[in-house]
Amino acid sequence: MQQQQSPSSANTQAPPVAPVRPAKPAKNLYEPYVTPAWFWSSLRAFARGVFFLLLNIKINGRQNVPRTGPYIIAANHLSWTDVPLVPAYLPSQVIYIAKEELFLGKMGWLVRFLGAIPVKRGEADRQLLRASDDLLKRGRILVIFPEGHRSDNHQMIPANAGVGMIALRAGVPVIPVAVCGSEHALKKFRPRVTITYGEPMILQAKGAKITKDDITASTAAIMQRVASMLPPAYRGVYGTENAE
Repeated sequence: MQQQQSPSSANTQAPPVAPVRPAKPAKNLYEPYVTPAWFWSSLRAFARGVFFLLLNIKINGRQNVPRTGPYIIAANHLSWTDVPLVPAYLPSQVIYIAKEELFLGKMGWLVRFLGAIPVKRGEADRQLLRASDDLLKRGRILVIFPEGHRSDNHQMIPANAGVGMIALRAGVPVIPVAVCGSEHALKKFRPRVTITYGEPMILQAKGAKITKDDITASTAAIMQRVASMLPPAYRGVYGTENAE
């Protein structure tokens, strides 16, 4: 005989369980956003048009730049305008290495859209090294401003060793780039801005393993090459006595 269910037990039911939504994956800041080739070409053409109107641009050594990657662009840093200026005259889309703080502000979306990956300044950023290795193996082009920030007096300041470490690990060409005059951009009417692309450098460790001395020497070699392409007044800590 079937046992009847009491009213109290019949009305006691477990509340419906809401479906669990999977957590939204965190953004991988070390995987840069890649714009379509047509859009990058259009953006580059637009930037060149703006620079033509606002600046008196002189380009030297463009024949030293490979048509395709992988390679590293290492440039001195005088003005925020260096960021669009240096790659505007390159044949391919680039990846910037930019300070982590830029990704955390309101304009972080723009930094990512322009194709940048972050660097934690003042510490050994192993994640950046792994990401750089991977990007260069995939044939990408990295743009690095080794000084880390703009110089207040428009003279070169000591570079961070990251550029030397990345170059030694990857074994790809480094194109030294010297920029002068950009400190006057948007402050004077069509100031002369000169961008010089130097001959590719291949950096190698002295032994089987990369040492701290190798990194220091490689970073210094890059910056001295940049300084050698600048007027003496810009060379700062990489002055004439140290330049090649």
